[in-house]
Amino acid sequence: MLRPNFTVAKEKVNSTYGQFILSPLPYGYGQSLGNAIRRVLLSSIPGYAVTYMKINNVTHAFSTIDGVKESVLEMILNVKQLRFQAVGDGPFTLKVVAKGKGKIYGRDLKGDNVSVVNGDQLIAEATVASTTLDITLQIEKGVGYSPSEDRVEKEFGMMTIDAVFSPVIKTNFRIEGTRVGRVSNFDKLILEIWTDGTINPETSLKQASGILADFYSYIVDGKEPEVDSSNKSMNVLDTNQKKDTKAEETIIDELDLPTRVINALLRENIETVGDLIERGRESLVDLKGVGRKSIDLIEKELHKFGLEFN
Repeated sequence: MLRPNFTVAKEKVNSTYGQFILSPLPYGYGQSLGNAIRRVLLSSIPGYAVTYMKINNVTHAFSTIDGVKESVLEMILNVKQLRFQAVGDGPFTLKVVAKGKGKIYGRDLKGDNVSVVNGDQLIAEATVASTTLDITLQIEKGVGYSPSEDRVEKEFGMMTIDAVFSPVIKTNFRIEGTRVGRVSNFDKLILEIWTDGTINPETSLKQASGILADFYSYIVDGKEPEVDSSNKSMNVLDTNQKKDTKAEETIIDELDLPTRVINALLRENIETVGDLIERGRESLVDLKGVGRKSIDLIEKELHKFGLEFN
């Protein structure tokens, strides 16, 4: 019977990037572990994101505010770039009231038990001295991607926001051969993890491994599902399937891609995230106006939704 007997070496590790080497692994286990860890890192590590936003008395995203350079939609997109650290599950509230000309950054938002990691992220710029901007954000903890349609409407003017909770931006792995004594058919798994700075790569790797271990323990120990009063645990798979469907219905105009790339995709009748996944990576490379660098950008956007090319 095979028993785990390998080391985990840390290479080039900092607050947002880490390279880890798992070796020696039995032949084939590098691919098995790499795939499983990568999927969990992209889909199941908890993080914090904005779920509701209120700006003055604006009622919808397609509005403008006199004396503000950005449209409401642009402000929402800026706010979605904010990353947070917090104590507890929330929800938390962040607020800023700015009067007169000037720029509002993430660091200007104030609240209890929650802080903005990338405080230099611009939110809006007031260009008129008489302008007043009153911005309120609600922050929640979650995993993966959560569409605004899944949330309950709140008070007047409180807009629901699509939320990307995952603190893991990107992860790759590759397999190399390695030798143990005279035996040369062992695997060396080289795993790379990029995060948004709210969690360090080593912690995210440990969390992902712990999640996998918890799931495997149900097989080993023969555990039964825990059913609470709201029957949440029995609906996890169904909820995740609905979230994937919602994500695939997102139009590509909402992705953070260059206009040139979006236009090239639209010319090929690729209008949604689902269309992108259906076409596949290799098919997109052959499109005029879509090169290898563009494909990397597209994959990065898919990872935000917990998705990837088939």
